[in-house]
Amino acid sequence: MKILAIDTSTELTSIALVDSGTVISMASHTDARGHVEAIGALFTELELDLSSLPDLIACGVGPGPYTGLRVGIAFAQGLSAAWSVPVVGVCSLDAVANAIIRQELVSPSDEFIAATDARRKEYYWAKFDSGGKRLFGPNVGLTEVVRELVLESRISLVADVLPHAIDVAACALRGDQLDVTPMYLREADAQPSVRVQL
Repeated sequence: MKILAIDTSTELTSIALVDSGTVISMASHTDARGHVEAIGALFTELELDLSSLPDLIACGVGPGPYTGLRVGIAFAQGLSAAWSVPVVGVCSLDAVANAIIRQELVSPSDEFIAATDARRKEYYWAKFDSGGKRLFGPNVGLTEVVRELVLESRISLVADVLPHAIDVAACALRGDQLDVTPMYLREADAQPSVRVQL
């Protein structure tokens, strides 16, 4: 199965074309505020053969910041509509867990917690088994609270790996698929100051 995968849930914007688990091409860019500018350029870098469209589009749906998630999801849905190719969501922390296992950053038999920076001294985090199956979460919590939980549970915390499109594709390929709906774990920073009645 040929999958075009996208993730914009962290400062890393990434896109990849993966065919039956083999990476055909990929591109990425790091900028916490540059998702909109980066996504189109990265798509062009892939140099896709549009005579052979992907079978599936997979998009990281978070948890992550409001704007970043919207950029990747809107881009994936736009391609889905233009190409008439189905699109699915993948929990971005599932992609992180896949990357952690792929890079052999934890013991092959151990459970672990994967976390990404949620700002405000908080983590987005989830607990996984040794095979990358999510056991608990995703959640958002203070970094110090998550670290205390890790110490009490005596399991590894990996908080320096970002989700990449190749891992989004791997999760989608193995069936870890969700609706393409942004996974927000807290309210947006921008709130209307005055209620408007229509």
